[in-house]
Amino acid sequence: MIINADTLLPHLKDKVRPMHSDASRHLICPECGIRTKLHTLADGRKKCSVCGKKFRVHKVTDDIKLKQCAEILLCFCLDFSAHKSSQVTHHRYRLVAGYYEHFRNLLTMKNLPKEKIPLLSTYKKADRMDEDATRCRWCHSHIKTGKENRPPVFGIQFKESGEVYIDPLKDDEAVFHFHTFGEGPDTSARLEGYAGFICCGKFHRFTKDGLTKMNQEKDGAEQVWTWIRQRVQTHHGIWNKNTGFYLKELEWKYNNRSLDPELQAKKIIDLMPADFLTEWKEQK
Repeated sequence: MIINADTLLPHLKDKVRPMHSDASRHLICPECGIRTKLHTLADGRKKCSVCGKKFRVHKVTDDIKLKQCAEILLCFCLDFSAHKSSQVTHHRYRLVAGYYEHFRNLLTMKNLPKEKIPLLSTYKKADRMDEDATRCRWCHSHIKTGKENRPPVFGIQFKESGEVYIDPLKDDEAVFHFHTFGEGPDTSARLEGYAGFICCGKFHRFTKDGLTKMNQEKDGAEQVWTWIRQRVQTHHGIWNKNTGFYLKELEWKYNNRSLDPELQAKKIIDLMPADFLTEWKEQK
């Protein structure tokens, strides 16, 4: 399979300033791992002044990095997993996974208030000695023991525009909403527009519906959850700590599902910071 992302390159280049590399900068020797002066040999190879190892320096230019980013971004919008994208583009998995993480963070920052972003990475289960450790505090689903860090409860909400919004809930919010879960349409939880909740990898729906609008929202939430579950399966499971970021990614993709992958990619490029090649350095 061939990925052609050339149409995205002009948009990415607009985000990058021309940079001039410092030719005198010392490099890290791949053999001894020490940043030191390298001697240039007659055949173009470099020689480390510490360990004497001879090797070639394969310089990755900004043009190459932009092409890599464009191909990985297009795979991201095609709903390929990081592993499949690595196989298709022949880029290193570590590079692909790093870009995927940046794209998810962009979409999360766009679609979630700042005060709720910490819930996605620092959420911890509240200590309750009187509860069964094998059951979820909220939905009472069976869970594996020893899992202290679990994703929060997510409420599925439909905006007036018809877009879906996945809302991570704090403990006090979850207590209130699960207390009124399944109640009639006149409760305050219903007035907030939650059509159901995602907890412990399951979708929990309201069971009592007295209004046509509520029935429509419940059916819509079922469709959203089915759509999400089909795409999560392609990743062969996800880490608990990444659940919120995946859900916010899929929320954005669901709301933009009418756009073809290239248009989705261009919208994500608009969210990317200037000089992202400098900011998004690969983690060592």
